[in-house]
Amino acid sequence: MQLLQIMKYIVSLFCLIIIVSTSSGQEVLTGLKYNPVIKQELKKMAAQGLGIMRSRDNRPSNNMPFFDDFHQVEIYPAEERWASNDTYINADFAYHSANVGAATFDAIDASGNLFPEAGTFPFIADYLVSNLIRLDSIFSPAARAITVADSIYFSFYYQPQGRGNAPEAWDSLVLQFGVYSGDSVFGYVDSILIPLDEYIFPGEVIYPFDTLFAPPECDSGLYIVATDTLHYDDTISMPCDTILVPETNWYTIWSSEGMKLDSFYSKYNTYSRQLLIPVTDSARYYKNSFQFRFFNYASLSSNNVPSWRSNTDHWNVDYVYLNINRSASDSTYRKITFAERALSLLKRYESMPYNQYKNDPTNEMNDSTYVLITNLDDEAYNTDYWYKVDEIDGTFNYFYDGGGCNLPPFYEFGYQRCDATCGAAHACPPVNFIYSLGFGKDSALFHIEHRINGFTAADTIGDTIQFLQKFYNYYAYDDGTPEAGYGVNTIFGRVAYRFKLNIKDTLRAVRMYFNRTQNDANDNLFVLLVWRDNDGEPGEVIYEQANLRPGFTKDLYRMSTYYLDEPVPVTSVFYIGWMQTTADNLNIGWDAFNDASANIYYNVTGQWQKTAYTGSMLMRPVLGEEFDPTGLPENTEEESQLMLFPNPNRDGTLHIRVSGMTGDLKYPSSELMIYNMYGQLVFHQGFSQEIDISDLANGVYIIRFHNPSSGKTISGKFMINH
Repeated sequence: MQLLQIMKYIVSLFCLIIIVSTSSGQEVLTGLKYNPVIKQELKKMAAQGLGIMRSRDNRPSNNMPFFDDFHQVEIYPAEERWASNDTYINADFAYHSANVGAATFDAIDASGNLFPEAGTFPFIADYLVSNLIRLDSIFSPAARAITVADSIYFSFYYQPQGRGNAPEAWDSLVLQFGVYSGDSVFGYVDSILIPLDEYIFPGEVIYPFDTLFAPPECDSGLYIVATDTLHYDDTISMPCDTILVPETNWYTIWSSEGMKLDSFYSKYNTYSRQLLIPVTDSARYYKNSFQFRFFNYASLSSNNVPSWRSNTDHWNVDYVYLNINRSASDSTYRKITFAERALSLLKRYESMPYNQYKNDPTNEMNDSTYVLITNLDDEAYNTDYWYKVDEIDGTFNYFYDGGGCNLPPFYEFGYQRCDATCGAAHACPPVNFIYSLGFGKDSALFHIEHRINGFTAADTIGDTIQFLQKFYNYYAYDDGTPEAGYGVNTIFGRVAYRFKLNIKDTLRAVRMYFNRTQNDANDNLFVLLVWRDNDGEPGEVIYEQANLRPGFTKDLYRMSTYYLDEPVPVTSVFYIGWMQTTADNLNIGWDAFNDASANIYYNVTGQWQKTAYTGSMLMRPVLGEEFDPTGLPENTEEESQLMLFPNPNRDGTLHIRVSGMTGDLKYPSSELMIYNMYGQLVFHQGFSQEIDISDLANGVYIIRFHNPSSGKTISGKFMINH
């Protein structure tokens, strides 16, 4: 960093420390210490015996064109194009990017953890490194050498912050070009994923500064020193093999200093800016070993405030394109696309109890929805838009046809507009239906698909986004994915979350998602509270349950369920929330995509205030009958044929027998499926007489045995009480 940047950084840091140490109680929004999506993917890889490396060996070479819009399902960069795993491919962090999906840079590594070297001074965090690219030759329509006359340009979109944390001015995003030097150097230590149960027993933990040696099959002498508290059910990435790689000489081509997204928009009049860079140094770069890479400098806010030590400094990169025959004006693409993911068609909620919806369906539906449609080309298109709704395991369907409409280029028109013309039929389509009321059913699931495409059959451009509308036994404002963590930093501080009923109901439990923090700093007692409404803010406390602790799970979307000691009747408007017993931030999951801020209140001074942040908490009330209903039909007539023991289960192994048959060989193609009380599939495998359910949280579950040969499905219930 330049001296001026360092001085600015030190002054700003000094001011921040003073503010933190002298400020009164407040609400706090932080980044995540862990990325739960990556953690879930690593768990799957570990189960398959796969490892993860920061750089990939035996990388394939790419011919031009090189292009990636990150419109994919996988969370890591695609192996056929990229040689690194650091960045997180997702549709959540980018805000109004070129299309759905971007590569997100932050302070979390490829294993989903905060970088061990993370600190208050800027450090290099995530890399996005291309595979080798043949910049010496082209092969179509005929093989020949590339020259400067071929006009090679490299382009990409980028934005700071997005829906995450804004990088400070001393942080940056950097682009470099590179080629092999001809020498080999130490590249990296390849790693393997090892469950911690190979090192410790249940109930034991590994503490910071404990030493873990690599397993015997790895290079001798390799070890790591733990930087955080690790638990029995964690998976750890261990060094295994030392890898030599060809040395690459890297040259910095471009960089951008950090800033807030609103400042970025004010400066460039766009939320996602595209750059085009000519590649003209033929002597240096026109070789068969050309590569490019992005990386970011990140820094944590303060080592002196543990709850602020979390993920930070987000950048999003999209639409990376390298090719010949381009120019400085070649900034458009023959592409019409959605720039954001699909939304719930409900007015307030992402999902809600089916019985509550059925008692006032008209007022629960949005008048219209909003889809962000963009034309990345330099010419207008006549487009056709529609969306359709299909009930899963039901007969209901609905089709909306938005007809044709002209879509001018984004650079001169912006997104498709919700005006009085045909644009409104595409960008703000009406919701002129209600979901089927499913008499006799206590749950339902609907699949919604949006489609935009060229109006004529010959015009093949287009895009699709999808959404699942869930009606189970809980309310949710959030989409289930935390981009940050929320809480208050005051002892006895309280947070309340408002929900509105259509008919009186019974509150049975509260589900909460807690983000892990370094060394489990937020593992503190709290009090679960339920309030009546008092003229638009929390009033009388009608339920409290003390001495609770945050529940941490290793699986994505696995919320901790806090069952109430006794059912609580609720009517009209009620609030759920907590009071903390320390000044530490409890760090509950925060969804930055769905905005329920009008329903979030906090109290650190004796007066209730609405949150100043935009988003929603991952906190959900569970209502309805006693927890027999799971949102799934049960085959009670045949239930006795499925024998489960021990039940309740405490040791993590469930034994399964089917009446009249013994042995796994009788069921070569049969399946076992386990659903939680919310109707979510949490376990799925082929039939076995013994299954490991130690990963499942305490609660009631439905297990279903399906035999495709006979077409029969047998259901049973069991309880887990570790």
